[in-house]
Amino acid sequence: MLDFIYDLDYWKTYVQPSNFSLEQIPDLTSKVAIVTGANNGLGYETALALARNGAHVFLACRNRTKALAAIERMERELAETAPQIYPKIDFLCLDLADLRTVAHSAGEFLSKKLPLHILVNNAGLGLSAPKLTRDGIELVFAVNHMGSAAHEMHLPEGGIQFGTLGQPDAESPFVNYNRSKLANILYVKALARRLSSAGNHQVFVNAVHPGYCGTAIDDSAQLTVGYMASQVMLKARELIGRTPADGALTQLYCATSTEIEEKKLSGRYFVPDGHELRPGSYAMDEELQERLFKYSEDFMIKRRLLPE
Repeated sequence: MLDFIYDLDYWKTYVQPSNFSLEQIPDLTSKVAIVTGANNGLGYETALALARNGAHVFLACRNRTKALAAIERMERELAETAPQIYPKIDFLCLDLADLRTVAHSAGEFLSKKLPLHILVNNAGLGLSAPKLTRDGIELVFAVNHMGSAAHEMHLPEGGIQFGTLGQPDAESPFVNYNRSKLANILYVKALARRLSSAGNHQVFVNAVHPGYCGTAIDDSAQLTVGYMASQVMLKARELIGRTPADGALTQLYCATSTEIEEKKLSGRYFVPDGHELRPGSYAMDEELQERLFKYSEDFMIKRRLLPE
C-alpha cells in the first residue's frame, strides 16, 4: 500500500544531509500560528519552536486538560532556554473527528480577529480499530483528512473509489491509514492548484512526511494488529525512530523557511529534512486529486457545514 505515496527514491532520506535546522527559523514576531494535535509529539515540538521564535501559537487540541498542561510545560521550557522570549501560547478546542466542532473551532478563532500566517495540520491517528464517526466517516480518514480539510475551509485563506471512503475497511487498519495519508497529498495538490488559478500566490500549501518517529501514534496498535505485532512496532520506533524534535523539522521547514516563499513552493511533498520528493503515481493522478477535493467539499456542503 505504501506505493500509493512513495517512489523508489524515498530511501535517500536516510542518507542525505539535512536541508533545515532550528537555527534557520526566522524571527516570527507578529506571526500567528495554529498547530493541531500540539499537546505532545511532533505537534508539541513544532509549537514550541514557533513560540521560541516569537510566534503567537494556538494549540488546537481535543483534550483541554492535556493542552493546558502542554502550555505550562512549554512556558517552563522557554523560561529556561529562551528567557528573553515572552511566549504567547493559547488553547483552541478542536476535535477533528467531529466536523461540527471543527466548524465551531474555526469560528472561535475567527472571532479573535487575528490574522493567520501559519497552519500546521499535525494531528493524526495511526492504526486504529475500524469504526465510523458521528458524521459517518471512517475514523482515521476523518481525523487525518476530512477534519483538517474542513478546518482549512473555514479559516481565512492564507484506483481508489472515493465514493466509498465513508466506510471503514474492516479487514485492514493499514489500508485505512495509508488511504488517509494518500488523501493528504491529493488534497494539497488540488488546493494548491485552486489557489494558483485564483491568482493567490501568497498562500503556500504543502504535504509533509516527518520520517519514522518515536511518537505515541501507535499506542493503540495492540487493539488492531495484536499484542506481539504492536510490541514489535513500538520497539522499532524506540530503537530506530527519530525523536519528535527531529521529526518536526520538515513541517517547520514548510511553515517557516524563506525558501518556500522565495521559490514559490506549493503543492509539493517534503520528506526529512526539508527535501522535496516526487510521490508515487497515485498521488500524482490529477483526476484523483480533483475527485477527492470535490468529495470532501460536497460532503461538507450536504451537511450544511459549508455554504453551497
